[in-house]
Amino acid sequence: MTYTKAFGITTLGMLLMSFESPLIKMTHVPAQNFTFYFGLCMFLTMNITLLSRHKNNIVSIYKNHLSTILWSGFCIGLSNLLFILAIKHTSVASAVFILSTGPLVSAMIAFIFFKQKTPRRTFGAIFFVFIGLSIILFNDLELGNMEGNLYAFGCVFAFVSMLSVLERDKEANRLACFGTGALIASLLAAVTAPIIVPDSYSLWIIVFMGALLTPLSRAFIGIGTKFLPSVEVALLTIIEPVLAPFWVWILMDEKPHINTLMGGAIIVTTLIVHSMMAHKEAKINDVQWH
Repeated sequence: MTYTKAFGITTLGMLLMSFESPLIKMTHVPAQNFTFYFGLCMFLTMNITLLSRHKNNIVSIYKNHLSTILWSGFCIGLSNLLFILAIKHTSVASAVFILSTGPLVSAMIAFIFFKQKTPRRTFGAIFFVFIGLSIILFNDLELGNMEGNLYAFGCVFAFVSMLSVLERDKEANRLACFGTGALIASLLAAVTAPIIVPDSYSLWIIVFMGALLTPLSRAFIGIGTKFLPSVEVALLTIIEPVLAPFWVWILMDEKPHINTLMGGAIIVTTLIVHSMMAHKEAKINDVQWH
């Protein structure tokens, strides 16, 4: 696959993903109910795809990497539930700006707990990201939206944990991991709240997301990221926190508070600069290597 095609496919995946937050917000059901039906739809879609591709060895796919699939699935399921809870309990802008800090949180955890070598630019980026987060959180604390922000932070840590698990076993089938994660999300939702049948409007949105939009966006991102440098993938992840608040503004007239926009602008700018510096550094190292 050419670089241009990989870049385009990944961009399309990120663009599709940016519609998830406003669609969640548009439904009329509690977060756990949304998660339950969404997870079932995604579980079926992922496993039907897996079965069509690996009809003869689907059992061995699960059996050979069962530990990785279960642990990553638990982290994926937890992050899915917490993400939907965050969207339902705070503004989309606040939630997606907090979630966009995932890569830097991952780097910070790797440095603190695993003594992993971390570039100085990452420490600088973490500093500015925390300034941006402080502005968002100070505003939301006054508005009483902290519950949703706490869910968003929980989602970040669950997502980072999932990346750590998958990084240790690159051979584990990602469809199996995400399909299992979707089922676990449904189970977590079912044990934390009573499940009711949603209204037809909400059900159509849930089925559309779980059976088509989310699997398709993840598939595009997964295909593209196999051929793109990680620093460019990190740069493309900025698409969601930039576009999601814009979509929800257009579709639902949910206008972000000025403090949220200021804090978000600091976070997004920091992530862009950090990714560009990483890209420049990678190019210099590549030239020196050759």
